[in-house]
Amino acid sequence: MKSPPQGGTVKSQSPQLEITPELFQRQMEWLKRRGYQTVSLKQALGTPVELPARPLVLTFDDGTLDFWQHARPVLAACGFRATLFVVTGYVGGQSDWDRDLGEPARPLMSWGQLAELQRGGFEIGSHTHSHRPLTELSEDEARSELVQSRRLLKRELGAAPEFLAYPRGFYRPEHMRLARAAGYLGACAVILRWRDLLRCDAFALRRMPIKGNEPMSRFKLRLRLSRAVPLVA
Repeated sequence: MKSPPQGGTVKSQSPQLEITPELFQRQMEWLKRRGYQTVSLKQALGTPVELPARPLVLTFDDGTLDFWQHARPVLAACGFRATLFVVTGYVGGQSDWDRDLGEPARPLMSWGQLAELQRGGFEIGSHTHSHRPLTELSEDEARSELVQSRRLLKRELGAAPEFLAYPRGFYRPEHMRLARAAGYLGACAVILRWRDLLRCDAFALRRMPIKGNEPMSRFKLRLRLSRAVPLVA
């Protein structure tokens, strides 16, 4: 979720990846009315527990401050929780890692805010240490991104993250291997093509993106199509 900061307007090169607080609230309230209940990735994949009849995992990348300002209150009102993937090298700063792509920098949540979310039942995962695409790094650099982020999250929040989200969704088979070796239970990518729904690996979890330039009808269609993806351990 991204929205303009107070007192100004931020123009993005990728407006379809942004969503207004109003539309987000409509979506969450619709999910609640339909009987969906949120679960963490650990509950869904890492721990054998009985899941609700309509389980749903909500994930948010980057750890931007607008999640705290806008999404958190809506989720609380609906009784929902979520999984957040944070870039550990930028916590409390600005998300300026995509400036070369024309994306504006946005304020990020602090460690104190992340700790409060964790105490409130939110799952905090790694989005690497610097958000550099792993596919552009050497194997040693990629390993450092995964290990350093995990260690820092353990130091600041008291528990090592069990899940990772690949920056921009880019990865290769060796990054799945590196993530497993670093101690993660799984890693999230995104659905780039509809056929991606046919198969899912624990270290290439196919998340369905929700786009801000689509109507509610498209949101509902995406939800139906994303159900029951076969998981390959």
